[in-house]
Amino acid sequence: MKRVLGIIGSPRKMGNCELTVKEIAARLPEASELSMVRLADKDIRPCKACYRCLMGDCPQVDDFGAVISAIVSADGVIVAAPVYLLGAHSSLQRFLDRGLQFWKHLDALAGKPAVGVALAGVRDGEGASLLGVENFMRGMGMEVKGRAVIHAALPGEVLLSEEGMAAAARLAGSLFAPGARQAPSPSCTRCGGTYFEFRGRDRVYCLLCGAGGTVAGEGEGVRIETVAPAHSWRGPDARKAHGEWLIGMKERYLRERDRLKEVSRPYAGGNFI
Repeated sequence: MKRVLGIIGSPRKMGNCELTVKEIAARLPEASELSMVRLADKDIRPCKACYRCLMGDCPQVDDFGAVISAIVSADGVIVAAPVYLLGAHSSLQRFLDRGLQFWKHLDALAGKPAVGVALAGVRDGEGASLLGVENFMRGMGMEVKGRAVIHAALPGEVLLSEEGMAAAARLAGSLFAPGARQAPSPSCTRCGGTYFEFRGRDRVYCLLCGAGGTVAGEGEGVRIETVAPAHSWRGPDARKAHGEWLIGMKERYLRERDRLKEVSRPYAGGNFI
């Protein structure tokens, strides 16, 4: 039996996010056991930028450890978050801000299948919310097997939505399906992402992995070609190298701390609200 973890990025109980997670789990083609975490209710404290977790334990005593343990133990993950002002609920980013600790779980998280949903109240009101949901999954090294935006405003409305039920069925079928998910086209040729910043006439920058590249017309469509970024944390080997780089930066800071404090001293103080 598959162990599935539903991560609900909404404070609303029995809202559309929770119902979507349960609907996807109910439609899985094989026997599974669903556990859930309401991320917005968890005590996930801000990262203190102390880097202690790279060499030992995080000084924050909160719910982060329990949540990451649940993710590590799951065979597959379903993530659902509501749209707040054109972005995914902040509980997802609050968790990702503690992401230096993912370095301790590289092997367990790498390639773990996941699907994600952004719930928007109005059509064309989703903004960059799906980017936030997908970054939450990819930021931990999981394999995104499917994603969707569903439009439903009133609590429970998702269950009456043909769009929502179709998306739930599609994501349920893809979560444990063999093989990599085929990214929609046009997409980043490095990570499959579909969110880009245009930087000039034919230059694009992938907002999901940092790859740069070119965009050009191809018949009636568009072709995007990207190259790996100079510094990446995608993929197990790159993530391990990134963790080692961070440790090296911590050691460098300890060596240069006195000089850095001296040059910063004239900027001390100021009026804060």
